[in-house]
Amino acid sequence: MPYAHNDTLAIHYQVWGQPERPALVLVFGFGMSVRDWLDFGYINTLQAHFHLIAIEPRGHGNSSAPHQPADYALPAMASDIAAVLDQLAITRATLWGYSLGAKMMLSYAAAHPDRVAALVLGGFEPHAEVDLDNDVVSQALTKGGQAWCSLWQQMFDVPAPLAARLQQADTTSLLALRQAEARWPDLSEAPARLAMPCLLYAGEHCFYRAATAAMADAFPNSRYLQRTGRMHFDLMPDSAWICHEVIASFARPAII
Repeated sequence: MPYAHNDTLAIHYQVWGQPERPALVLVFGFGMSVRDWLDFGYINTLQAHFHLIAIEPRGHGNSSAPHQPADYALPAMASDIAAVLDQLAITRATLWGYSLGAKMMLSYAAAHPDRVAALVLGGFEPHAEVDLDNDVVSQALTKGGQAWCSLWQQMFDVPAPLAARLQQADTTSLLALRQAEARWPDLSEAPARLAMPCLLYAGEHCFYRAATAAMADAFPNSRYLQRTGRMHFDLMPDSAWICHEVIASFARPAII
């Protein structure tokens, strides 16, 4: 099981596809894992076209999971991506993040624009909308894994493997992350400084649809796609359409 070390933390990642192909880095949303990219069909569709690197940032999957909110500042989360790419000697890659993962990817791109070939960002808002006094996510995490899983099951038909992972999650670490996220910086100004191509997408009924669509005007070189009938959660297993868009847009190496 491969790990990159970021200071005292071990960051788990997995790779697929041939290193000669364009590098595509994957980070999913809050509380998710590398396994979800596999189970939802992304890896099977993408691996013939890219060198895939799926990362579990701190607090997720098999990576180290500190219990203090200070460990989950946004620059620290983005540095987990850098640690993996440095270990693999990947100097430039396309970054794909969904939900919380999109914020991490945008933060990384703002800090390292020369290392980013393109961005794929789905279902997110540039400024955290977390009211910790009235936050159902924090409330569920406080009650443990079963309550955390039950909250997800209210949102969509959670596959059994994902449900098992949610029940076994380190909810103390995820609660610390949620508390930190409430204080993450506003990323609204970052897109204007990023010239690389950016593909933005969301479900028609996603609670971040309007914010994601609006960012298409903020990036100098972007386009926005919307999946009819989907919301934030059930868009994730509906992978084929967005994978084919990513393949069409970014699978061939850029001509210098």
